[in-house]
Amino acid sequence: MKWPSSRWQVIGITLLATALRLCQLGAKSFWFDECFTRLATLAPLGDSLAALLVAGIYSPLYFLLLRPVTALAGISEYAFRFLSAAFGVLAIPAIYQLGRKLIGETGGVAAALLLAACPFHIWYSQDARMYAPMALFSVLAMDRFVLLQRNPRRWIFFSVGSGLAYLMHYASFSLLYVQLIHLLPRLRETRLARRWLLAQVAAFIPLMPWLAWYVASGARPTGLGWIPSPGLLAPLQTLWNFVTADTETITLPVVVLMVGVALVFLRGFFPWNENRRLLAWWLALPIGSLFLLSLRRPYYVDRYLMASLPAYLLLLSSGIMAWRRVTWRIAALAVALIAMLWGTSRLYADPLFAKEEWRGATAAIEADLAQDDVVLAQDQETLIGASAYRTREWPHMVLSEESSWTIEAMTARYKRVWLVWRSPREYNHRLSKSDPFDVFAEASPPVRAWLAAHQDQVALDLRLPGLSVVRVDRER
Repeated sequence: MKWPSSRWQVIGITLLATALRLCQLGAKSFWFDECFTRLATLAPLGDSLAALLVAGIYSPLYFLLLRPVTALAGISEYAFRFLSAAFGVLAIPAIYQLGRKLIGETGGVAAALLLAACPFHIWYSQDARMYAPMALFSVLAMDRFVLLQRNPRRWIFFSVGSGLAYLMHYASFSLLYVQLIHLLPRLRETRLARRWLLAQVAAFIPLMPWLAWYVASGARPTGLGWIPSPGLLAPLQTLWNFVTADTETITLPVVVLMVGVALVFLRGFFPWNENRRLLAWWLALPIGSLFLLSLRRPYYVDRYLMASLPAYLLLLSSGIMAWRRVTWRIAALAVALIAMLWGTSRLYADPLFAKEEWRGATAAIEADLAQDDVVLAQDQETLIGASAYRTREWPHMVLSEESSWTIEAMTARYKRVWLVWRSPREYNHRLSKSDPFDVFAEASPPVRAWLAAHQDQVALDLRLPGLSVVRVDRER
């Protein structure tokens, strides 16, 4: 049996995606969230699950999958990120299969190519977090949902795909509401509605023990308080972030690309039909509901919307295929690819895409940490970040809301004091805290006052992406 050319094209695209996701996979330092992933994965299972409960924002599946992977592959940056890269690669043939059902064979190939080149997806495929797996399982769940509408007997496969998505990240529950809204016009079809509801109940069952444990523990989420309020243009910025992974660089060529991509995207809604309605709900409902919710309490972060990235790329592919002339299709595809490849080319070298440099900060401290020194940690999270690279115990103290006098009293008996401070800048859209900051101006008031009092004793002022390390030598 001879395979159609489109499948060979998808194989080639998958190989390209593999190369892009494995390139420099272990080059960058772990950032804080990856340091938490590492700590939770390497801890005894009970301690690991307890840490996830305290954070309150994680489903457990990703961390459980990482345990055997790191047991076999080691604990390097490459080993920890490999699972995300593998899931990112698997998403290529998955979106092709869904695309061919919704917008045709060629449209599926175009969607696979866009996902392969998408810098937003590449970034999170090189991140030891659950966002690339979430994208894959959202595609699988929606693919099974499409089949379920055509044949309600396929509910078991749909249930498995949905259950894996829910176990990967709570944000995947947005798919449930997307499907419900899409099915509203067909709720009179009793068999379909009953099978869909049965499948959702079955998908939810594996997560129930975890949620019951969470409720019984009395834990409260601690991992969301850092999120800033989104701007009024946040949904539009998210769509552009999906394309280029950068919402801050605005130049004339970038504006031209924005307009071109917007035209292709809007063209993807026509002609309006049931498949495009599904894609529209899949994209708009999670983004819109999270944005409206964040007007009251901020939850809006682009990576939490990873489950909707495939819908956006499928709508772009639909816009490309909507043109009848091959020339126009090529032009539309070129516009989208140029924008994405511009972003992708920057992932590997542009300082904007540097990760928090815990590796460099820890190395600088351990290279010169003396017995009579003390490390002042900004908070417990600072110790988690340093734990990924620390090779020995540090004499340390953790700051909270101390006054400058208290800091002085805490450190009075030490000849040298190391201060480690994380950037206070938080973002809804930027992928990393890449810009160095001025700890003397941006730390908490007590710390700024203490630093000002010892300005002439500062022996080291090391400013790294997302981190600052200051050493005060009292005997200078």
